[in-house]
Parts: sequence; structure tokens; C-alpha cells
Amino acid sequence: MSSQPVVMRRERLAEFDYLRGMAIAMIVLGHSIFLAQPTFPALLENILRGGTGLFVFISGFFFHRIFYPHFDYTRFIAKKASSLLIPFLIISAFALLIRMLGWWQDGLNWHENLLNAWCTARNGYILYPHWYIPFIFLTFLCSPLHLIYIRAHLSVQALVFIAFSLIALLIHRPQSNSNLLQSLIYFTPYYLLGILFSQYEPQLRRWHWPLLMVSLLVITATAITQTYIWEHIGNYHKAAFVYEGWDLQFIQILFGCIAMLALCRHIRPWLQQHLCWLAELSFPIFFIHPLLTIALENLVVMEVIKPFFPVSSLGMSLLIFTLVFLVQFYGSVAIAVLVRNIAKRNSRFIVG
Repeated sequence: MSSQPVVMRRERLAEFDYLRGMAIAMIVLGHSIFLAQPTFPALLENILRGGTGLFVFISGFFFHRIFYPHFDYTRFIAKKASSLLIPFLIISAFALLIRMLGWWQDGLNWHENLLNAWCTARNGYILYPHWYIPFIFLTFLCSPLHLIYIRAHLSVQALVFIAFSLIALLIHRPQSNSNLLQSLIYFTPYYLLGILFSQYEPQLRRWHWPLLMVSLLVITATAITQTYIWEHIGNYHKAAFVYEGWDLQFIQILFGCIAMLALCRHIRPWLQQHLCWLAELSFPIFFIHPLLTIALENLVVMEVIKPFFPVSSLGMSLLIFTLVFLVQFYGSVAIAVLVRNIAKRNSRFIVG
């Protein structure tokens, strides 16, 4: 592989639009397991968890492909603030209001209610998956460092990527995803990998089949090892400077980015249009689906509904998981389309 960056091209690659559609589906799939326990297959859960890395990988790719050729830091941050932070604040305020009403119905007085609200908000997010927004905005604030990385020699880029990957293997994701600096360090390798795949895309494309085969082997090996040998389920979370072993999920998702991108080059035409549509709705789906999670949680605990969720067998677990995914995913799609039809251009300030 040449050590010189390829000539910049501004066109988008179709497979990355397909990958965006698949990435948001992966994230919602990982968030659809909560009602399917305790009989949900451990191996499948480990494969579905950690889809956030795909989003970060895609962001790194588009940073280099779209923004880098004519990069303006002020305009870049202003655009990201309007498209991310404003809807994040609006939906968070709405979600906090819903939670406070629920606490009020549970019998908490106004003082306890406000204390709960403060304890919820101080993590930096209200809806759990939304920890991603302040984290990725912090990543965007670091763009001058990413510019230096892009302009560096390939050997330096490789060393920096390997160094951050080794750190991520040991540091793990933060507890409750509330430590922004730890998340920034942990997810930086995904962002750098996305940059590299844009910068050296013609050369990497020639290695399509070897990269796909190796990635599938690594994914299989790490998922089996994590599930049946190390017996760890889901993502690895801990305090930054406490040693708790190696994060196999990090390796699995890192190679998962490569494998899924390669597979996107073989997407059938009948699926391409649907994935592009989902890709265009990816952030509205991300913003909205936690609200449906709350609705499902509140619905299932009701005595009238509870008997219909007997998670006592593998078949029922998979059925409930599928139903929860469909409600969260396509329910979010329906809400996003409705908001866009009503609010028109202003909808981006509400749902992203």
C-alpha cells in the first residue's frame, strides 16, 4: 500500500449509505434484547451488541471524504451543533418531563422528583443511548487533531491507530457511558479506521476478499471466546484505570466494521433503496427509539399485558425480541416521517 494519500474525491460511496442503514438497525437490535431475557442466546447477544462502533467508523469516513477537502472548523462545528445538539436538548427535555411525570405518579414529592431529575441529567444525557451525542460532538471538537492525522505519513498513521487500539483494549467503555474522555479514547480507533478507509479506499478495495475473510474469522473467534470461554455478555464497561482483562468486544466490532462494509458491496438491488432510506433517517431513528423503549417498559409491567410476555423458552425469547425491534425501529421511522411532514425543514431541530 502506498504511503501517500490518494487524490481526494468528494463523491460518496453507495456502500457507506447501505452501511449507515445497517448500523442503525444494529444499534436498535442491540437495544431490543431487554424484554427477551433471560433465555436470549448469549452468543447472539454478543454479536448484536456494540453497534455504536459502526456509527463512529462511518463518521470518520465521511469526515475525510466530505469535510476534509474544504475544511472550515467554525462552519463544521456550527453545522454539527445545529444538527446534533439542538434535537438532543429538545428530546432530552421531553424525555425528562415524561420521567418526572412517572416519578410523580409513583408517589415522589416535588423535592424527590427534582433530585431524581438532577441525578439523571448530571450524566450528560437523559435517555441512555443518547450518551453518544455529547461524545461524538467532543470527537468533532478534536477535528484539528484529525487533520494532523490525515496529513501524516502512513507509518505514523498506523502507529497511532495501533496505540489507540491497544489502549482501548485495556481501558474499556466507561461505566454508564458517562465519562466523555474515556469514551473519546475508546472509540477513537473506529474513527481513525474510517478515515483510513476513505483515504486509502482504492488500495483497500483491491484487498476486498482477504479483508472480508480475515474479518469474519476474527469476529467468529472473538465472539465464541467471549461467550463460552471468558463467559462475558455484552459490552465491557469499567473505570478507566482498573484492570479487568482485554475487551474482546472491541476487536469484534472493529473487524465487524470491515466485514460489514465489504458485505455492503454485495447488497442486492431490492434492498439498496430501503437501506438508503433508513440511512437518511438514521439519526431520527437513533433519537426517537429510546422513547419507545420507555413506552414498552411501562406497557409490559402492566398486569393486563404481562401474561403475553412469558420469556420461558428460546422461541418466545426470539419472538419477543423480534416484536420489540419492529416496534422500536419502524415505530421510530413512522414518527420521524410524521414529524418531517408536519415540521418540514424545521424537523431537523426536533429529530435530527
